[in-house]
Amino acid sequence: MWKLTLPSYCLTANRLACHTPFTAAQTTVSCAGQGRTFGHCRPSHIRSPFSSSAPTTGRAGSGTCSSQVAKVGRGGVAFASYAGQPLAAGFEGSSSPRICILGGGFGGLYTAVRLESLMWPHSRRPQITLIDQNEQFVFKPLLYELINGGATPEEVAPMFADLLAPMNSTSFVQGSVHSVHSADSTNGAHSSHSSGGTITLADGQRLQYDWLVLALGSSTSFFGIPGVKDLALPFNDFKDAMKVRRRVEEIEAQSAVEPAGVVVVGAGYAGVELASTVAERLGRRAAVQLVSAGGDILEGMPPGQVKAARSMLQDLHVTIVTNAMVSSISEDQQQPSSAQASTSYSPASPPAKQQVHIKLLGNIKNTIPADMVLWTAGNSPASHAARKLKLPFETNQKGALLTDRNLRVLKQQRVFALGDVAGSEIEAETANIPPTAQVAFQQADYVAWNLWSAINSRPLLPFKYQHLGDMMSLGRVNGAVTLPLPVSQQLASGLQSGPLSSLLGAAGISLQPDDTGKGLTLQGPLAGFVRRAAYLYRQPTDQHKLRVGRDWLQQAAEEAQQMLSGSRHN
Repeated sequence: MWKLTLPSYCLTANRLACHTPFTAAQTTVSCAGQGRTFGHCRPSHIRSPFSSSAPTTGRAGSGTCSSQVAKVGRGGVAFASYAGQPLAAGFEGSSSPRICILGGGFGGLYTAVRLESLMWPHSRRPQITLIDQNEQFVFKPLLYELINGGATPEEVAPMFADLLAPMNSTSFVQGSVHSVHSADSTNGAHSSHSSGGTITLADGQRLQYDWLVLALGSSTSFFGIPGVKDLALPFNDFKDAMKVRRRVEEIEAQSAVEPAGVVVVGAGYAGVELASTVAERLGRRAAVQLVSAGGDILEGMPPGQVKAARSMLQDLHVTIVTNAMVSSISEDQQQPSSAQASTSYSPASPPAKQQVHIKLLGNIKNTIPADMVLWTAGNSPASHAARKLKLPFETNQKGALLTDRNLRVLKQQRVFALGDVAGSEIEAETANIPPTAQVAFQQADYVAWNLWSAINSRPLLPFKYQHLGDMMSLGRVNGAVTLPLPVSQQLASGLQSGPLSSLLGAAGISLQPDDTGKGLTLQGPLAGFVRRAAYLYRQPTDQHKLRVGRDWLQQAAEEAQQMLSGSRHN
C-alpha cells in the first residue's frame, strides 16, 4: 500500500490546483465521463480527510467512477465525494446553469478563467457572465510600470473583450450594479428555488443568475480627512495611475529653479513602491517625502523587505517622515486653484501647490508644502457601500461580506465572495490574510472548484491560504522579493559575517529571518527580474501572456542595445 498526498497548493498555469490529500490502495481503476477516459485508478478505498467511513460510488459526467473520485480534471485535479460530508445543492434546471460574476479584478476574472478550464458534463457547462463597470482588466501590481515606462497601458490594462474572446462560455457586460435580488434572501437559506436571483444594473438592464460570485474589489478610503479627496491623487486603479503619470510629466516639463515637492502618504507596499518609482523618474527635479503613520515603513512586513526598501529609498534621496498623521490638506492660497491650474497650465508655470498638515508625536503640528500629493494610506472593500448598492448580504464591521469557510456568503446557497470583499464569519481566520492579488489568485481556484462542486452536488472545499512570499517594485529595474523559506538566525548571522557576505550581497541575496524563522530575500535587479517573471506567469490568459512576454523581451533588447551604445541617459 502506498500513500499519495497532493500538495496543499499547486501553482499550475490556468489550471485548478489540488488541495485534497487522500490515500489509495492501488492505482488502477477506470473512471470515464463525457465520452473520454479521465485516468486509471482502482483504489480499494479512498479515505477522506474528513471521515473514515467507507467509500461511496460517485458519478462523473455521463460516465461513472467506482470509487470516491468523482472527476479528475486538468493538471491532476481530483474532485472527491467524501462520505459524511454535506453535499451542496445541485443544479436542477434543464438548461445550462447561469453564473454571474460581479467585478472583473483578479478574483472575478481569474474565477471565470478557472471555470472555463474545468471539464464539465455536457449539460452542466455553465454560461458565465462577467460584469464590471470598466471595459479593461487592470493588473494592479504593474501600475508602477505605467509611471516608469516599464510597461504600456495595453499590457497593464487589456480589454476584457480581447481577454475573453478565445473563451466559449464567458461573455462580458460593462455596467455598474444598482441592486441584487437573491431568492435565498427571500425564501430562506435552504430554499429549493430554481433560480438564484436577479441583478439590476444602473442602466436598468436585468440579468438573472443561478449562481453569483461577488468580487467587487476595493476602493480608496480617505477617512473623511478634509481636503484629501479633492486635492490628493489616489493610486488604486488604472485611471489613478494615468493621472499620476500625467502629473509627473507636467513636473518634468516645468522649468523650475527649485525641485518640486512630492508627498506620498502611506508607507505600506503601495506607498514605498510609488515613492521609489516617482523619485527614480524625477530624479533631482523633485524632493520626495514618504509619510508614515507608524514608527517605520512596511510595518509588520518581512525584515529583508524593510531593509531593502530603506536602502533603495535612501539611494533615491527619499525623506521618510514617521509617526505623522495627516490632519488635512489645503491649497496654498498664494497659488492658483486646482481648477485654474488644470486649464491654464503650461510648462513654464508650476502646478498648484498644496499644504499637507500633519501631527507628530507630542501633538506637534507641521506643514509640508507639495506640488503633488499621492494618497496610498488605505482602501476599504467595495461592498462597504452595500447599503447604497442594495446588496442583501451581511457584512462585518469593515464592510466585507461575511462568508463561511467555503467562501460562500452566509445564509446564501448560491452566492460566493472572494478577494477584498470577502470576510470570514470567524474573524481569526481572516486576520492574517492580506488584501493582495496573491489571495485573490488562490481564492479564485477555490471558488471555481466550489461552483463546479455545488452545481454537480459535490461537497465544497474550505479555503486555506498558503503564503507564497512577498514582492515589490523599487524602481524600473530593482525590486525586493522575500520567499517564505526557513532560515535560522544562526545561519543568517554566520553568512552575513563570513567570507560569503560580499558574494551574496553582489548577487542580491539577503538572509533576514522574521519571527517565524523564515525569510530569504532577493533584492536589486535579480529581484526585479523574478518579480516581472512571476507576473508574466500570472497573466490571465496564454494569449496575453505571450503578447506581454514578447513586448518585454523586445523592450529589454532595445534597452540593452542603448546601454551598450552609451546613448541611454538617466
